[in-house]
Amino acid sequence: MNSDSPLAILDPRFRLVSGRTKPDFMLVGGAKCGSTSFSRYIAAHPQVTINGPKEPNFWSWHRYPRRYQDFFVNEEPINNPSPEAPISGEFSTSSLLHPLVPRRVLANLPSIRIFILLRNPIDRTYSHYQMAKNAGQEKECAFDDIVANEIDEVPTLLKAHMDGFDHSSGDPKRCFSDENGKPLRVAKHIHGFPERTLLTEMDLRSFYVQSFVFRSIYCDQVERWLRLFSRDQIMFLQSEEFFSDPSLTMDRVAKFLGLQKFDFGSSGPLQRAWDLGAQDVFETPREYPDMNEETRLMLAEFFKPYNERLYQLIGHDLDWD
Repeated sequence: MNSDSPLAILDPRFRLVSGRTKPDFMLVGGAKCGSTSFSRYIAAHPQVTINGPKEPNFWSWHRYPRRYQDFFVNEEPINNPSPEAPISGEFSTSSLLHPLVPRRVLANLPSIRIFILLRNPIDRTYSHYQMAKNAGQEKECAFDDIVANEIDEVPTLLKAHMDGFDHSSGDPKRCFSDENGKPLRVAKHIHGFPERTLLTEMDLRSFYVQSFVFRSIYCDQVERWLRLFSRDQIMFLQSEEFFSDPSLTMDRVAKFLGLQKFDFGSSGPLQRAWDLGAQDVFETPREYPDMNEETRLMLAEFFKPYNERLYQLIGHDLDWD
């Protein structure tokens, strides 16, 4: 893809240094979709070297600005490496959601390989809520009430995110402001749902942490990556298929990266690290109560048009109910 595209952002904060190592691949989403399990499985391949934190969040929140390039092994991304050649990558789920990440990546890594891992949005939404509740972040509001409030916020947020992505300035504030430049307001998850104003990227980050419904609308997130990177650079993975047959999925991943064949089944059993309370990929997550059926039906109806748009974008029906 062309790094000279007018949408590529040459922001000096995110400019990678020539002569230092860079990632060969990125997994960019989504949260609670199995990225931890994916990272452990791909790291089992003898040609893959994973250093540093699993989610450096460099391209979204500018973390590890001095150390980011130390996490990798090659000065330029390698496709179809020789049997002896190692490759490396990272797994920041915020990279799928933040509107400017594809533009920042394009300016620095136009030939990188990209994985997008997606889970049924209803299940992702509830799993994310349960994780937040378990962490003590959801103490006052019931899931059903949170869903109803978040659904009302979605249209304004979607428009702002796409407007910010499209704007020539690459100014992050445009991603959480209305068409007149006024910062958006979203409901706090406390009694009465009082509003808070999104003034900075750190405010946006805090919103994402407890954004259960909005983060599960994949079509706009995926569209931004598809607009900037060629289709043969991106591999879409379905979480349900990954956990149903992890070895088959990882065989496809290895082929996409040009790696030598490897028996991923020798890595041990795969536990569902997407669910509540699993601190490690091989730790069985704790169970949580079933979702209210009326709320599930409401979410199914809400997500349906967004899912259908996603299916059209990727050319594949994921059969999510």
